[in-house]
Amino acid sequence: MSTPLQTEGNALLKAVFQGKLRLARLLLEGGAYINEGNERGETPISAACLGSYDDPQTRQRMVRYLLEKGADPNIPDKSGRTALMHACAERAGREVVTLLLENGADPSLRDYAGASALVHAINRGDRDTLQVLLDACKAKGKEVIIITTDTSPSGTKKTKQYLNSPPSPGIVDKLSPACMSPSEVEIGTASPAGDRTNAAVPGRPVGLKSRQKH
Repeated sequence: MSTPLQTEGNALLKAVFQGKLRLARLLLEGGAYINEGNERGETPISAACLGSYDDPQTRQRMVRYLLEKGADPNIPDKSGRTALMHACAERAGREVVTLLLENGADPSLRDYAGASALVHAINRGDRDTLQVLLDACKAKGKEVIIITTDTSPSGTKKTKQYLNSPPSPGIVDKLSPACMSPSEVEIGTASPAGDRTNAAVPGRPVGLKSRQKH
């Protein structure tokens, strides 16, 4: 389900959100500003990630077109979320995430709640997108040391991450002496009977841990 988007007064934002590529092209050719946001700061490239598209390829074409026209994927909205974060939160797909990363999206940015695109991908359980982000972090010289996800009784997830920095002393004891690089992290899910999700090096559980709060 797509996130409601305020499009009133912004024809380009509305066209992008609704997946109308031809109209978006006409508006941009007519002088519409590619990075103009709405009251919440959401720009057309974010709208492309938030919109409800029946065909994933239509979204990919929209995102690619906007990026070619100069859309900035790192402009945050008023919650601090960038297009990459929205793409992960809405499960826009690894192809869209790859396009954003190839065009300068920064996977290390965090929203005002402290969550990065990596955290949003974990919360949505998107294995493919998570692997793309892990590879991007590695390419930038960052290590994913540990990610913890707490699930409250109501089902709300709260995920924390530590990138390229040492974890707290209480966590160190649970890890191997050397921090694992993103490419060494495997993502896996437990049986349907439980809600536990783990990302681990075979034989050595590090990375993503989940636990139920009481």
